[in-house]
Amino acid sequence: MTLRWPDARSHQLIGRYALPFALAVVFFQLVWRNAGLYPMVFADEWLYSSAARLMPFDKSILPSYLFLGVYRLTNACGPGFLDCARILNAALLVAAAPFIYLIARQVCSRPSAIVLALAAVLAPVSSFAAYFMPETMYFLAFCAFAWVALARTEATPLAYGLVTGAMLGVMSAIKVHALFLLPAHLAFMLYLCLAQYRNDGWLRRFVIMLAVATVTMVVVRFAIGYAVAGRSGLNLLGNFYGTHATNSTTSLESLLRILPAALVSLQGHILALALLLPLPLATLLLHVFDKQVRAQASQQQRSLQVFAMLMLCAAGAMTVMFTATIASAGPLEGVRLHQRYYDFAFPLMLVIAAAPLALPAARQSLLLRAAAALPVMAVMLYAARYLLTDYAVGLVDSPELTVFKEFPMLLKLSAGLAVLTLALWIVQRRAGIMLFVFVALPLTAWNADRAISAIQARAQAPNDYDKAGMLVRHYLDRQQAGKLTVAGDSIAGLSRALFHIDHPLTKTHDLVAGAPFVREDLAPGRDWVLVVGQHALPDDIKPEVKTAEFALMKVQVEHQPLGKFDFNKPVGGLLARAENLSGPEGWGAWSDGREVRLHFVRPLPQKLNILLRANAFPPKTDQQFVLVVGGQRRPFRLTGTAQDRFFQFDTSGAEQVVKIEIPDPVTPRAMGMGPDDRLLGIGFTSIEIGTR
Repeated sequence: MTLRWPDARSHQLIGRYALPFALAVVFFQLVWRNAGLYPMVFADEWLYSSAARLMPFDKSILPSYLFLGVYRLTNACGPGFLDCARILNAALLVAAAPFIYLIARQVCSRPSAIVLALAAVLAPVSSFAAYFMPETMYFLAFCAFAWVALARTEATPLAYGLVTGAMLGVMSAIKVHALFLLPAHLAFMLYLCLAQYRNDGWLRRFVIMLAVATVTMVVVRFAIGYAVAGRSGLNLLGNFYGTHATNSTTSLESLLRILPAALVSLQGHILALALLLPLPLATLLLHVFDKQVRAQASQQQRSLQVFAMLMLCAAGAMTVMFTATIASAGPLEGVRLHQRYYDFAFPLMLVIAAAPLALPAARQSLLLRAAAALPVMAVMLYAARYLLTDYAVGLVDSPELTVFKEFPMLLKLSAGLAVLTLALWIVQRRAGIMLFVFVALPLTAWNADRAISAIQARAQAPNDYDKAGMLVRHYLDRQQAGKLTVAGDSIAGLSRALFHIDHPLTKTHDLVAGAPFVREDLAPGRDWVLVVGQHALPDDIKPEVKTAEFALMKVQVEHQPLGKFDFNKPVGGLLARAENLSGPEGWGAWSDGREVRLHFVRPLPQKLNILLRANAFPPKTDQQFVLVVGGQRRPFRLTGTAQDRFFQFDTSGAEQVVKIEIPDPVTPRAMGMGPDDRLLGIGFTSIEIGTR
């Protein structure tokens, strides 16, 4: 038998089918990798799952209407809805690869484009395929948008504005963050008009593009929202993001206040980009420094660079400002690196680094290449040493950095490869790029897949909240599950239990670690309570199910409502007046002092029930508040989110005042949270008076 080298036709067939075959392998690898995992990201997965599968679309606080509409189909899988969502995620992620390939083919050879497309979907971003979240759908939509924006630059202004605006509208119906890409796209259209039609009516073309793209984006977004959720879908930001936008003021004073936190976050993201994308950044710097390199680059290559940087900077700026606004919420919030808000642009950066391979070889300045590469190399090495100790990373926030944190040897390997690649790139540019494309990228993708598999494998064993939630789902019927409260000392764990119980009316109750579950934690109308963790139970309540990890109790609280006051309204009706209570806000009202006195219009009943809904300030406080009626005192605790606390008293029938003592109030100014000098301690949502 004689061996023969593949002929030209064989090469053509291999080139044609290599990518589809490889993507099929990647798809099955992702499905296999994600099989059997318990839920991982909370509370996000429960929030998206309940909104997509269990609730009417018009009640969703999330404006991700296209995602919600598509992923409601996973209900057809019954209890296996999460596995079906993961298969759909894998399909969407793999579907993005052809668009990355087509983008790369504009400036790269076929082999390079294939490697780039595969490396992009095998990168740590593939970890998103395991979550019931819109990340993979958004990744696909962005890749499709980028291909349209870069491949159709010769279209008429009307057609270009319609197509790209429609794609942005689709993206904003998946994640509201796409709205922040519109200014960047408008800037890119201005660049196109100036670059291609500077002497041929560029301003007219730009105005048409701008107007058509903006209007089309809004129309498409509203059309999708209305088709899925009716009139409620016409809310551009949704209740969740709209509330945050309302609370995040844009005054000069507020911007100056968050500026230090923004600079800290910006530094972290710059270091992260230098660590993850050193050669693409050096390539961009070289185009800034070297006039000859700019002249040699094709128009497609220059457009790709401008588009990628505009998108990355727009999404990155949004990420930095968002982080700055929540920096005071906890000790790590200001140093969390939320790279998932912009890592969808990373494939474009890889293409930028590989693009010069397709250009004819030319003499270039070694000195200028060194001037571009050495600063990037220095920042990259600094980031490798300090970034992961100075900033907080997690698999859902920044999967690329989490791989390095979990596997330090991979960090050393990546940094070593980057140094070698940049050094070779300085000496011989084409050789350095070939090392990057055909050695560094495949090796990095292989290691990333293995690392993500190892990290996610930890989710194959259930924790206490998983076990409790799965038992309750089989123990209680749907009606009973709707009257269930899950109590525990882990917010993420509570969401895990909700995910398994899978009922939109099941509620949660935060407990302090080790604290007992007491009568005040019982709420009327909640007939069942699931307590997870080591928490003592009331002596007179016998659990229906008791294990070392959790207890399921049936309880009945006798309560006949007589009147309710919502603190987002002026004092009146049930309340005659209030002392040390701030004015009403959209959500409720803050206490202002060490003691709040509520004076009621009528005497309180002898068999008095009080249902108080409130939250603590600051959120991480461990204060023990006290509610007082007459001479009777009831201590209680609150968390940073509004929760119900229930109290029962036997009174003389003449009491008209309820007092709430706040031991350690604090001003927002003292916590570095602005100029507010009120002594805050409790945020009151509502109070209900009843009897038994």
